[in-house]
Amino acid sequence: MITQDDTINEIAQTYPVVRLMFEQHGLGGYWTPESLNRIGRFVRLGTLLKSVGMNVESFIEDLNRLRLENESSNSAELHFMAMLPCGLRNPFKESFEGHVASHPDLFTGFNFLNEGNVNHELSYYPLIDKMESPDELPDVLMASDINHFFHRPFIERFLSKGLFESCIPYAPNRYLAECGFYDPAGVYSMYTSNLLVIAVDKQRLGGRPMPKCWDDILDPMFENEITMRGEGDFFCNAIMLPFVKDHGMDAVRALARNIRGGKHPSEMVKLAGSGREESTAIYLIPWFFSKKISNPNVEIVWPEDGAITSPVFLLAKKGMLEKHAPLFDYLFSKDTSTMLNDRHFTPIHPDVACVLPEKLKWLGWDFLTDNDIGVMKDNIRAVFLSEWERKK
Repeated sequence: MITQDDTINEIAQTYPVVRLMFEQHGLGGYWTPESLNRIGRFVRLGTLLKSVGMNVESFIEDLNRLRLENESSNSAELHFMAMLPCGLRNPFKESFEGHVASHPDLFTGFNFLNEGNVNHELSYYPLIDKMESPDELPDVLMASDINHFFHRPFIERFLSKGLFESCIPYAPNRYLAECGFYDPAGVYSMYTSNLLVIAVDKQRLGGRPMPKCWDDILDPMFENEITMRGEGDFFCNAIMLPFVKDHGMDAVRALARNIRGGKHPSEMVKLAGSGREESTAIYLIPWFFSKKISNPNVEIVWPEDGAITSPVFLLAKKGMLEKHAPLFDYLFSKDTSTMLNDRHFTPIHPDVACVLPEKLKWLGWDFLTDNDIGVMKDNIRAVFLSEWERKK
């Protein structure tokens, strides 16, 4: 409990949430770093309150009520959750948590969770289709890939009712804007993208032609010669959906025949060009991980029809832009966009020059809104696995 014998500095360090009450009563000046370091170290709360003629007992009672309410709220409320692709999770986590630690006064009582997208692909996301209340979601979430936040149940229960709003504070970087990446309805805040390209083991390719565009990998000459992100009976939707858009389910069948197996991108980095038994001629790999392949026999192909653009987006509940202003200041700062760019993810800030090749392959909003994406993904999986089992 806060008592009149606590120094101002002790209260500031232990219960920073009560700063608001000090400011409301004209005592905010005692919370400046200079004041806390000088007189805050030895001035007791009771002494300060008596000096300005305030009721000591009443003020301390209100302070402890605010403290308890904040502790109760923090135990159940999640303000920000980020489910990121593997190549982005660690650098984002390091950058964001370092920023929060450096600005404790701005993030008092702020609860957040950073996770890799793969950790939730088969666990958290299916729960979204069953959610009935927005209270089950954090104030702000960041997610990646064409996941359950694009499924009809979530759209009908939440997005169509106007519960979320765009949080992009400026006209974003033209690099993604030119391919139509940004949501014209202003609901999904499209933040960055995980770009997928083709890595080719030239020795294993042999006399077959180098694939130049995505359609090339559907050719029967590449049967059992492709590795993509996946495990067990799960394969990357970000790659499957563009093929269905362009060619229907026949493309899924062709991919099932040509794909030998699924691997994590970090495994592809080690496998490509290794000559190991499970290696293949072609790897469908994120651009971030492709930059880690050092084998001279492996060539990275940016397809002529563009790198497949797998989204990383934000969904912010209405009213959160002001409540969590420090979060959005960090997310949309030039420094954060520079961090994204340096790690081979597309920047959103207009003043950060993107150095990637121009051509991108984005699904488009007409496709996402005209189709029941959840049902389509179920159909893709059924068709793929049927052909996969037949091949075995």
